[in-house]
Amino acid sequence: MSLMDIGNGELWYEEFGSGDEVVLSSAMGFAAGTYPELLAAPPTGYHVYTIQARGFGQSDHPASPPAIGWLDQWADDVCAFADRLGVDRFIYTGISHGGGIGWHIARRHPERLKALISVVGTPHDRAGGTQSSEGRRRFIEERHDRAKTVAMFEHMAGWTDDSARQEARARRFASSAEEAANRPDDEAQINQGKPFPEAQTDEELAEVYRGIRLPVLIFAALRDGVISPQSALRAAVNVRGAKAVLFEDEGHMMGEESPERLAREVRVFVDELNGVAEPPMRS
Repeated sequence: MSLMDIGNGELWYEEFGSGDEVVLSSAMGFAAGTYPELLAAPPTGYHVYTIQARGFGQSDHPASPPAIGWLDQWADDVCAFADRLGVDRFIYTGISHGGGIGWHIARRHPERLKALISVVGTPHDRAGGTQSSEGRRRFIEERHDRAKTVAMFEHMAGWTDDSARQEARARRFASSAEEAANRPDDEAQINQGKPFPEAQTDEELAEVYRGIRLPVLIFAALRDGVISPQSALRAAVNVRGAKAVLFEDEGHMMGEESPERLAREVRVFVDELNGVAEPPMRS
């Protein structure tokens, strides 16, 4: 774990692996041992950097929200981080709000991306306005009520009848609710809003997607309580050449709950980009 000086602030990051394929990911924080850290392990073996977003943890804490907006600022920060590494092009992957960061990189700095891999992170439906999701507003307002916070985590995760997963969630959500209640106010009140807030309607959002011209892999969880299946499909049918993988039995927490499933699909996608994928079976 280290701090990277990017010129107008410092970003806390961790480095995993040493492969030739450079993968960057940014978020408020990362759970140890899960996606995208897993991408550094065999058989993918990528060189992975996880970057704590400005405003959180040991990264720089601005005195006021960035004038350009949080998502654009975080997107620019990732590119500045890559500059310090001396990396011109990289694969970006992000989960949820981290996926939103990737979509903003794709719009602001497409030349920097070899590919975007979005995990339950396609921009929200435009229902309810464009500045913020209702879930994020409620989370900020009710974070000191442990029971309500746990209930929100359960809704985000989506239903499951797997008893082992239910038990693991109960433990994790109780711990996460305690962490949320104790988070410093300056962090807890950050509301990055929905990606691409200038798109007022779902059709305007589709038009933003049509302007993105780079390889995109979309992971969607059909039991997701945050990002709707329609959101994922909207991106998939409007980004030229996009690939979408839909998991019926996963929810918004799949980055923590099923990182191996994600890593397998990422390897196939990256091998295809690099022209080393195995040819399809023929009868």
